[in-house]
Formats: sequence, C-alpha cells, structure tokens
Amino acid sequence: MKKFRVGSSIFLILLLVFGSISSAPHAETGAPASPEHLQIPTLAFDEDSITLVWEKPKNYRDIVDFNVYMNGKKIGSSLQDNSGTAKTYIDNFYKNIDKDDFHVKVLIHNFTVEHLKPNKSYEFYVTSVNAAGVESAPSNKVTGKTTPVPEVFNIVDFGATPNDNSKDTEAIQAAIDAATPGAKVVIPEGKFISGAIWLKSDMTLQVDGYLLGSSNPEDYSRNFWVYDYSTDERSYALINAHTYDYGSLKNIRIVGKGTIDGNGWKQDPNSPTIDEAGNELPRLMAGNNSKVTGDVTVENGKMSPLDLASSNTYGILAAAQTYAAQVDGMNAKSAYSTRSNLITVRGVDGMYYEGITQLNPSFHGIVNLHSKNIVVNGTTAKTYDANNADGFEFGDSQNIMVFNNFVDTGDDAINFAAGMGQAAAGEEPTGEAWIFNNYIREGHGGVVTGSHTGSWIQDFLIEDNIMYKTDVGLRAKTNTPMGGGAREILFRDNALEGIDGDGPFVFTSSYEDANAAIQYEPAQQISQFKDIKIENSTVRNQGGSKKQSILVQGNSDVGEVYHENITFKDVKFDNVFSTNLSYAKDLKFINVSFTNVKDNNGNPWRISNSTGLAFENATVAPRNAAVKPHWSENAKVQAESSEDGKSVTLTWDAASDDTGVTGYTIYKNGEKVGSKYTTTNQPSFTVSGLTPAKEYTFKIEAADATGNRTSDGPKANVTTAGSADETAPVLPANTELTEPTTSIPAIDSFSGKGAEVVYPGFTWASVEWEAAGDDTGIAGYNVYANGKLHGFATSNKYTLLNLQPDTTYEVKVEAVDLAGNKKPYNSSLQLKTAVPYAFGVPSFNSGLRAAIRKDGKSVSLSWNPATAVNQEVIGYRVYVNGQPIKPEGVTFTPINGEKTTTETNYTVTGLKQGNVYTFKVEAVGRGIKYSKRERLSDVIPNGLEPVTGYRWSGSGPSKTIHLIPGAALSAEAKSK
Repeated sequence: MKKFRVGSSIFLILLLVFGSISSAPHAETGAPASPEHLQIPTLAFDEDSITLVWEKPKNYRDIVDFNVYMNGKKIGSSLQDNSGTAKTYIDNFYKNIDKDDFHVKVLIHNFTVEHLKPNKSYEFYVTSVNAAGVESAPSNKVTGKTTPVPEVFNIVDFGATPNDNSKDTEAIQAAIDAATPGAKVVIPEGKFISGAIWLKSDMTLQVDGYLLGSSNPEDYSRNFWVYDYSTDERSYALINAHTYDYGSLKNIRIVGKGTIDGNGWKQDPNSPTIDEAGNELPRLMAGNNSKVTGDVTVENGKMSPLDLASSNTYGILAAAQTYAAQVDGMNAKSAYSTRSNLITVRGVDGMYYEGITQLNPSFHGIVNLHSKNIVVNGTTAKTYDANNADGFEFGDSQNIMVFNNFVDTGDDAINFAAGMGQAAAGEEPTGEAWIFNNYIREGHGGVVTGSHTGSWIQDFLIEDNIMYKTDVGLRAKTNTPMGGGAREILFRDNALEGIDGDGPFVFTSSYEDANAAIQYEPAQQISQFKDIKIENSTVRNQGGSKKQSILVQGNSDVGEVYHENITFKDVKFDNVFSTNLSYAKDLKFINVSFTNVKDNNGNPWRISNSTGLAFENATVAPRNAAVKPHWSENAKVQAESSEDGKSVTLTWDAASDDTGVTGYTIYKNGEKVGSKYTTTNQPSFTVSGLTPAKEYTFKIEAADATGNRTSDGPKANVTTAGSADETAPVLPANTELTEPTTSIPAIDSFSGKGAEVVYPGFTWASVEWEAAGDDTGIAGYNVYANGKLHGFATSNKYTLLNLQPDTTYEVKVEAVDLAGNKKPYNSSLQLKTAVPYAFGVPSFNSGLRAAIRKDGKSVSLSWNPATAVNQEVIGYRVYVNGQPIKPEGVTFTPINGEKTTTETNYTVTGLKQGNVYTFKVEAVGRGIKYSKRERLSDVIPNGLEPVTGYRWSGSGPSKTIHLIPGAALSAEAKSK
C-alpha cells in the first residue's frame, strides 16, 4: 500500500511556523520506537490552544502511551491527560464493555494544549512509552504559534435576540459580513433561530449557544446541486461556505461548545435514550419520502394541507421542505431530495471543525464538497435515526483528518464520495484521509466509501477507532454503472463491537438507494474495490438479520466483476456469523481466527464464484479454496453439430480437484455462455442458438466449490452443419424507434391524469424498438447516430454514450442475424440531449485598471469582460478593502445574481485622501438547469422546469491604490 502521509497543511501565513526535524538523542536500550510526523493540523490553533497529532512508528506493538513535551518540559500524556470528546467513551468501552480484554487496545495520538498565551510561539515534541514506562527518543519537533486575540463580532451587537421566537438570520449574516480577516463571529449562549447563512474566508464562527434552523423552507434557497451534472434539485444548508471557484474560499473555522440544530425531524416518542457513558442521546423519527409529510395527497388539483401536528407526519423542516417542493410540482420522491444539510461546504481550501454538537439535520449533517485540507476534531454528532443523517460527508475532496469525535447517526457516520458515472471518471480522486481516535456508534456504516465512487476513493488510513452498534464497520458500496471504486485503504487497530446490520466488513457492487434521484451517464469502467488491508482488529458480538461477518459481493450483470486483493491479517472474530464471499479474487486471510460462529454449522466460510483465495493460520481454512481444478494432459473436447446446424453438443473429459469439480464454464468464441459463474455441472452440454455452416471455437474451464476456475481448459473448433444462412432478418410490423419513458401515475399529477415523460441526458440517450425475427436467430443490432455506427446492441434496447449536450441526433437501427445478414429498420428517431450544464466560474483574461480622479477622493476602475462556459456573464461585484459595493436595499449572497454593475467599468467615490485602498472585481455567470416537476407533466414538457443558477468568480482582478494628495493631478501632468 502507498505509504499514507498527511499532506502539508494550509495555515494562515504568519500564524504558524513549522520547526525542522530534529536529531533525536539516543534512547535507552529497549526503548520503543519514536513517534513520527508530529504536526499541527490545518487551522488547529487559536489564541490560547494548539492541537497536535502524530503517526505511530512502524513498530508500535510495545507502545501503550505517548508523552507530550512543550518547550522541553513534559505537559501530559495522550492517554492519561486527554479530555477529547471521544476519550470518555473510549475509556468506558474498555472498562465496562471489553471487560475480558478481547479487543485490540487503541492508541491515542492526538493532544490539545490549552491555556496558552496569544501570539506566542511554542516548541513541541512527543515520545513513545512502553508498558514498563520506558520512553523513546523524541519525535521531530514542531513550532506552533497561537494567533493574536481576534477581533470579536458578537451577533447580539448586530441585532440578534436570544431565547425568543424571532429569526436572527439578518443579524448573524451582518456580523459575518462585517467581520475583518482573522476575526471571530460569536453566537453566544442562548437560543437563536436562523435560516441559511453564508461564511467567508479567514474567519471563525464560534457557536457557544444553541443555533436552531428555521422551519420555514423559504429561508433556504432551493437551487443547490451536488454535482454540476446532478439532476436532483436540493436546498442550501443552514450554514454554508460556498464557491464554484474552488479554492477561492480559504481558512474557515466552525468551533465552540454549542449546538447546531437543523430542526429537521420530530423526536421519537422513546427519546431520549441513555448511552453507554450515561449521557442522554436524542432519538429522531425514522422517516422516508412518505412518512416525512404524513397524509398529504393531491386534492382538487393541488396538495392537501400539511399538518405538522399530526402523529403521521414525522418531519419538521424536512416535512416543510418536502411539502413545498410538492406544491411546486415535484412528486414525493423528487421533493424528498430537496431537504437541506446542516452544514454544506463547497470549494474551500482550509476547513476546520472543533467542539460543536450537530443535531437533527433535515438531510445530511456536515457535507464537504470539492474542498481540501479539512479537519474535524472533537465534535459530537447526535442524529440517530433521522433518515439520511450522515455525520460527515466528504465528496471530491482531499487531505482530510477526522479524529477525536463522537458520532451517533441516522445513516453513515463518516462517508466519502467521488462522483457518479462517466462524468466523474476524469476528476481528481477523493483521498488522503486519516481517520483515528473516534468513537462511532449506531450508524449504518462506521467508515464508508460510496455509493458515489466515480473518480475513485483512495489512500486512507483508518486506525485506533471504536465502532459500537453500527450496522457495518468498514462499508464499501457501489453499483456497476457508478464506475471507479475504492482502493489503497489500510484499516488497522480498530475494535468493532455489537455490529448489527449488513456485517462488520462489506464490499458490495449491488447497492441501491431507494431515495436516489440523480440520473447520470454510466461509467465505461465498471466499479470495484481493491487493494485494501484490514489488520490487527477485533470483532465481537454481531447481531442483526444480515448474517455475514464479511460480505464480498461482486456480480456478473455486465461481465464478471470481482473485488480483489483484500487482505485480512491478525483479525479476531468472536460470536459472529460466517463470511459470505462471492466474486472475490486474490483475497488473503492471515492469522484470522473465528470463535463461536453463529451459523453455517460453525464453519466461518461461505464461498462461491471466487478464486485465488489464500489462507494462512486461519480458522477451519477451506481445503479447496486455494487449489484450482486440474486437467489431464490428454483432456479433449468433442463437438458435434446438430443436423440443422443450430446447436452443438459438447462432451469432454472430466477435470479433477482435491475436493471435487462442481461445475464447468463454457466459452463460445471467447464469450461465456450464460450469465451464471458455471454453465453446467455435467461433462457435457448442448449450446443452442447457433447458425448453420459457421465455424465456432468452444473452450471448457472447470471450477470447484469455491469458484476456483482453470484457465488452461481444452478447446475445440467446429463448423456447424447445414447451409449458410443468406436470408436477412425479418422486421417487426412496427419498426418505430422510441425513447424510453418514465410513467407519471395519476396520483402524482395535479390533473389526476397519468403521463409518459422523457428525461433527456446531458451526454447520453436511450432508445428501444420491437425485436426483429430470423429463422437462425438474431445476434443483435447495429445502432447508428447521425449516419455513423455508434455501437452494437445485443437486445432491443441501447444507450448511446459520449454524446454532446444540446445536440440533435438521428438514430437508426439495423438488425443483424447470427450469420451476419443485416436488415435496416425503415424508420429513424430524432432525439435531443439536454442543454449543457454550467461548470466552473467566469474568468478574466487581464487585470484591473485603476485611475485616481482629479478630486483625489474617487477612483475609476475598468476591466475586460469576463467569459464563462455554458453560462452568460451578466454582471460584476466591486469590492473595496474586502467589502462589496451594493445598491441600496440589496443583499449579496454567493448564489444570487445581485451585482454592483453590469458594465465593465465603475467609479468608486467617497474615499479619503491619504488612505490605501484595495479594489477587486468578481463576475457572475447565469446558467440554466432543468428540475423535475412531475405533478405538472401535463402542462410542462416532460415535467421539466428551468431553474436559474448563479456562479460567482471568487477570484478576480485587483489593484491597490494609495490616495496620495495631488496624485491625480501629478499623473495628469505627466501624461501631457
């Protein structure tokens, strides 16, 4: 595996200086190895604290603790003096749950140094400590510097009022807008209610009180799209840091001891429960797209009223947002996707979370998209069992640390995504993630890769975590059209207890999300999971109805798809179900023990359709798992054609195996016959559907019970009997080509009438037709687009890929029989792909020009027009010393189209002579996306409504001017 390294952190310049690696003194004989790569994570410091993290050395088995030194003096140990959020639960786990020391002991390798002085440098190093108390030589040394005391912008000073029912959105946003670089916006103690707010670069949002999301859906804009190519419209979050100009937003911190409550769902009647450390945990209603709004229906051409007080209505904001979208014309499933996250970050370089508690999101919890250098440290997530309430999401993001958190969620705890289908194939992988020292409970998956895997998820180190009562520990999920997958993952030194869902370890290509609404072009490369190591981990007391301790589930729906090169080493299972391995390849089980297997007659192994498995010192290792069947040197295949030449009967000498051959796979001209792993369990088979007077090559491969299959089986060539077929296929009576439609049932229509609609793809389109006939059989169909052969369909359905958006194609089809005779259909289909989606932001090709006017108190600015892709540039915002110039009464947000000017010049007035001013210009692009309105499909073409979106260039040309008295007159004199 590629050695994991946390990338260079992005720090605020002048706030932190790294020390060089020191030459450590010789350690005492018998001392443990020194810790490695001591560092201060991105933005993990403020005016009075600095957080340290470090990696374990390569040889760490004798280490039990780490000592932390500041300025040469010991200030504590990570095990004894760590008061992090997860530490209390980790200590309780070993004291009250793992009483017999079954589980691996996690090492704590993070430490927060508190009570420091502002704007001061400190030098740190750490040492390893073994059970005898012997210390190692020091690690590398780092120098960290606290920040100066920041300027504080308290939202109360901007009009926010605690503990009442008024909304404080404007006051909170005003404080954020007024904050100077490096400042802290404080939400103090007390309860404050807000709709969507927007963060900016170089700021800290400190939540010390209780921030409650408004329950009014109008307080959250609904033109948010997860990906540029997304087809499901969503709502923006309660807290947003947003730009499509990736990286132009920088260095944002969300910290504090307070709570951020999304107000998404009602409390479960059984709420709260008491967790294993004696603390109360809220329980939320486990809703879905029907239960969220209760009993609403279409009545007299509109939605019946929403009754939030009804016991059948599970949602609050989730219900209101879903209902509002249905009123606008969406059906229940599409409307359900419009719910907002608690926090959504897009395009930020340097994002830090610490201390906050997240509660009750309408959709997901904290979502980071297209961002880099993200740290989540010491937070609490209490979102169980709200539907889709993932704790932390990272999509298309890199260089991630997640440590010291308590996570109890209604969906996946820590989830990673990498886009969908072919559109994601060329994007940068999601990766370089370090996940450690977390206490994860009661989520669908502890650490999860997928289901969006299109551009690959890779380079993970997951270590020293406790996973308690989660459905799955390590969860890898995808489906074959998604593409990509996950690879280069090391999962080590983790303790899993009470896993009660799909199993402790899951790798599946058969994942389906009942609420998924995004359509996308299928990937050309089939998704899979590979190059994964699970080491030195323990699993005990598995429950649930999905009876498998390890699930590996590839498939054969589009060719055989294996998950491969997964190694389990030094892993203990106790009181668990047996494994369930299918389409697994080159898996290794080294020092893997099972005790008290609860099913399969105590045998831990259920294996099928798998090959190349290796077992070394593993419990009850299958005898036949590592040995392929064997063909004798004289093995032959006899092939006999039927008289009509439409079938061939094959017989062959049986292969041998140490435990017995269980099946044979037959290949015709290199392609497998049938969809199953083996074609027959007998040494003979009749292959039908052939054509007369045609030569075929058949090959036979043998498989054993686990699926080990030979590759050197016997083969035979045969020419079928009969006369060559020279007759073209027979076309059906109806030769019309059509696009597949989606049925809108009457119940999902305001008119009470059903409809058939077409949802065009951006770069793909599907067609179908009635099948042709032939006396020898149809091989398939040639599909042409604008006169060029696009591909070959083996059935009467076909999806054209790699098309251009907003383009009309004439599609024709030609039937081909088994003998190669062709017959074109006598009709064609005109189809048009969807209009192209916007991507990127407007860009400038030159700088900003600035001239001081004669009065010395105004500056004329001018710039070249910005350009954009698939969007119209409609205007510009002008900034002076970081503050925008707004027309009176206008609000600027990162997603609206309000602007300073539509021209490429602007004069800034009212300046003061002698001052220095920095001017900056940003441009906005306006693009169109089409959103589903199924209930209006009888009045809107295909039920698709155009939705306008705006993309601001976070970067833009700038100029700094010193208004020296007389400068304008001097410049004028020089020009003469």
